[in-house]
Amino acid sequence: MTDTVEQVGKMIKARYPIIGIATHEEGRVLDHLVEVARAQSKAVYVWSISQGLLPEHPESVWTMAPDEAQIARDEGARYTDPVAVLRHILESWEPTPEQPQGAPVLYVLKDLHPYMAGSDGRPGDPVVLRLLRDLAAALVNRHQTIILLSPHIPQVPDLQKDVVVLDFPLPTAQELDEQLTTFVDNLGVDCDLNGNRQEVIQALRGLTVVEADCILAQAVVTLGHLGEDAIPLILAAKREIIQQSGALEFYERQATYEDIGGLDNLKAWCQASEAANSPEAQRFGVEPNRGVLLVGVPGCGKSLSAKAIAGGKRPLLRLDMGAVFGSLVGQSEAQIRQALRIAEAVSPCVLWIDEIEKALGSGGGELDGGTSLRVLGTLLTWMEETTAPVFVAATANDITKLRPELVRRFDEQFFVDVPNVHERAEILTIHLRKRNRDPEKFDLAPVVQATENFTGAELEKVVRAAIRDAFVNGREDITTDDLARTAQGMIPLVHNMREQVARMREWASRAVPASSPITGQARVASKKRAIEI
Repeated sequence: MTDTVEQVGKMIKARYPIIGIATHEEGRVLDHLVEVARAQSKAVYVWSISQGLLPEHPESVWTMAPDEAQIARDEGARYTDPVAVLRHILESWEPTPEQPQGAPVLYVLKDLHPYMAGSDGRPGDPVVLRLLRDLAAALVNRHQTIILLSPHIPQVPDLQKDVVVLDFPLPTAQELDEQLTTFVDNLGVDCDLNGNRQEVIQALRGLTVVEADCILAQAVVTLGHLGEDAIPLILAAKREIIQQSGALEFYERQATYEDIGGLDNLKAWCQASEAANSPEAQRFGVEPNRGVLLVGVPGCGKSLSAKAIAGGKRPLLRLDMGAVFGSLVGQSEAQIRQALRIAEAVSPCVLWIDEIEKALGSGGGELDGGTSLRVLGTLLTWMEETTAPVFVAATANDITKLRPELVRRFDEQFFVDVPNVHERAEILTIHLRKRNRDPEKFDLAPVVQATENFTGAELEKVVRAAIRDAFVNGREDITTDDLARTAQGMIPLVHNMREQVARMREWASRAVPASSPITGQARVASKKRAIEI
């Protein structure tokens, strides 16, 4: 049983009158609630607008004798209206000498949220809201609890003190292991995971039980069996499902540290952080780092570094802050919680938040009714409290827009400046090799000299543009002169944003430089000479 289920059980025992559970997994949560109710000797009644109020699972009616089932359906149909069922719960209290506080009952109300807040952000049904407040006061003195079970529990000011809202976590690895066993037993397919059972379970992390079942079935239909070759299919289907959530993007292709030129200080810190996550480090008592903030000049490798931190060893999830914000009341807060819940379920993973200042900067909150501040508060609390191995890699171009309380949540802040002379040579080498050119055949010293103050992205443009021009002009291949001439025709970005870069570098004294400083006179080797820069 999950910690959340145990928490719900304790809250029911403590007579919390109304508990809201936000989840898409209606059946799974209902199964847990029935177990909790039985452990506390409570009857369970489930309401929905389609079937009314029925005992236990609505499906249990199907197993009754026909006469009994019809009576149950007829009785339940009297309360399909939400006002009717809330009045029934409020007025059906019948204390007896044996049960002076009434019969112990757990009422599970499905999808009441449209009546709590309108889809356009306006208040919901005032009668429903009033009845919920009446019940919150009345149920404190009864052995009865109401569970609001919906994909989304709106934040209604009128009910803020009356309804406790919980987010139900996605299935744990143990639950998915049990689900995999059930799936194989029920389907009767050949299952030869060749020792990769845990890899299959890890590939299913972040999905609901229903989604996991569908993906496994899809793999069986495609392959005719369930084996280790199903893992790529599971990951591909999982990527599509996670991206449908809107706020998260699942990256399969990732960069590595070999794809990054320079930034040796940042690389060393990240590699040390990875070593701190090993079982040996945990037994030694090492507390792993939880996040890093990369600040600096645009185009200098911050996003690429965030991808390289995952490095193909951990799932990489990109949190799209723009997609988090919705137009409905409470939608943004619900979507950030859902995204963080998926990240926890997929962990150990890297959560990448690109250009975080644009969504959670210090200027937000005043013009959006406080939505961005509430989203920020949710993120800050999660970063402080979560115990899941989720490493947050955030990037920002303008640190002055970030709130101090957000910056403080990161273990370290690195400043990424334009590459130095050695780094420019390394970056040019990487991009030539990526395009099937042998860097040894080029004399990079004059190109490095011509690209002073170029960002990493601009160095890539030099290589791309030189290759394109050589092809258009009918040359067999590019030369050093092509690279140097292309560079001389470009104006680096920092020349057009001197003031902004100056402010960044002023702040950089408070952060760790991502690159080691060059001591003495830098020299770049050339086949003809050594050029001093």
